[in-house]
Amino acid sequence: MFYTISRATILATIFSALTISTTHGVTTEHNTNPLHPAHLTQPYDSLINKLAADGFDRTELKKIFSDSRVAFMKDVLTINLANQYIKADYSRFLQNQSINHAKQFLDQESNFLTTVEKRFQVDKEVIVSILFIESAFGKRTGNNIVFNVFSTLSRATEPDVLKATAHILNERYPQLTAEAIEKRAHKKSAWAYQELKHLLTIAEKEHLDVLKIKGSWAGAFGIAQFLPSSYVHYAVDGNNDDKVRLYNRYDSIVSVANYLKENGWKKGLTEEKKRTIIRKYNNSTPYIDTVLQLSQKING
Repeated sequence: MFYTISRATILATIFSALTISTTHGVTTEHNTNPLHPAHLTQPYDSLINKLAADGFDRTELKKIFSDSRVAFMKDVLTINLANQYIKADYSRFLQNQSINHAKQFLDQESNFLTTVEKRFQVDKEVIVSILFIESAFGKRTGNNIVFNVFSTLSRATEPDVLKATAHILNERYPQLTAEAIEKRAHKKSAWAYQELKHLLTIAEKEHLDVLKIKGSWAGAFGIAQFLPSSYVHYAVDGNNDDKVRLYNRYDSIVSVANYLKENGWKKGLTEEKKRTIIRKYNNSTPYIDTVLQLSQKING
């Protein structure tokens, strides 16, 4: 939920750097790049040990990490470390086609949205705008295995991984110092590890195959594009089926409303306060501007 820049856009921006750094001086038989999959097939012992020490079942962890679907995602690692230097463009969400799409959803779910608005005191137009910008009401929820996103990022500070990633970033962003990259890697790694724990907890509680949960390059999933920590704290059953599934529009609508309410949203807020709360959902000024502008355009 924090990042709505498409993975394709960012990959296009850094593609040349990725290509050069992962192919230069490498033959097909002897790849020496530490980010190459050949060097990352069984690197998870330390992560398994850490999770086990935090209370997760070691046998179950080994089962998960030995699954063929588990993969180290070098492009996702690079994107997450570089995304703060890439300008987001939300202008498409304010085009007539997008406005009409959002209005149609607002009209289609008018009764449910009005009930939610009264219950949570959150403007239904803001809820709709967030859901549209985040995933086009579920059409673009992401194809990355969320577990792989967080397990990859959790390893960002490993010496070989950090060295290779820094090389890639330096080619694309020469202004970045080694110190800045390492600082960013430590921050993202610590954050990702906590999100990974939340994800495993969700899968266990909801009896889900953790490797079937797919989402964005940032690890956000569902129509509302919640991070696992946001799911744990704010996700709500919206259709009374005793399950919380953020790929269900009603669960997503209510969960967004609950998120905003719990972070201080109520009727009659000043523009400044609204912006402060939306920033907790996505720390991007263009994102905040777009949510508020779109909500105004579909109102009435």
